[in-house]
Amino acid sequence: MIRGIVYQLYHEGIRRKKPSFFRRIPLQKQKEMKKKLYILSAVLIIGLAACKSAIIRQYAVKEPQVETIESVREALIRYSPVYTEYLCVFRDSAALVDWFKNKNLPGRSQFYNSAGYRIITQDSTFCSGIETDFAGKLKISQAYRIDSLTTFEKLRKNLLPLGENVDLDPSKYAFTCVIFWAKFMGKINSPGIQIANSAMQSEPAKIGRVNILFVNMDILDFWNASGNMIKTETRAR
Repeated sequence: MIRGIVYQLYHEGIRRKKPSFFRRIPLQKQKEMKKKLYILSAVLIIGLAACKSAIIRQYAVKEPQVETIESVREALIRYSPVYTEYLCVFRDSAALVDWFKNKNLPGRSQFYNSAGYRIITQDSTFCSGIETDFAGKLKISQAYRIDSLTTFEKLRKNLLPLGENVDLDPSKYAFTCVIFWAKFMGKINSPGIQIANSAMQSEPAKIGRVNILFVNMDILDFWNASGNMIKTETRAR
């Protein structure tokens, strides 16, 4: 991608338009500048590839593996034993794939109101800090913008509750905070945990009006999942 941008800048900005400032540069100097431009693009491409690998190592991200309910539960216990009381998983591989299609990814959160509509957190930057701040400032008396096309019911029908305190009825609460996480995502789960902690400290939570769910997005063994099965189930749905 970077190489393409550099190529386009070179041909459109130098060859076709030939700005006046560039025409004043001696030919030899132009050649040197072009050479440096290509060297820079190569360095950026190599650097980004190395950066991606470094980020994966830094955040302990792994290749997704087939997990068991017990291994998923143990992974969540590492953050807090309390969280397993609110653990849910997807019922089957098709449910997970359909949820991924709507750009719902691990490491993210969603908030729903008592009517089951998703609350718009005004986070278009994928910055977990914004969502953490939002969660801690929840107020029952405040009106929030909603996304009427995204309802809790669409999520609820695909979930299998495992924790003893899981409640899939948003009408009992002012807010339902859903944290999406996966074992293979490593430390990328941490922001979601912070969001949940913040929601639990909010004013509505102190009077029992905030519902928390930890929805796991790992591949589970009881699905008997495989690539072919996922494709088949998705088409069937």
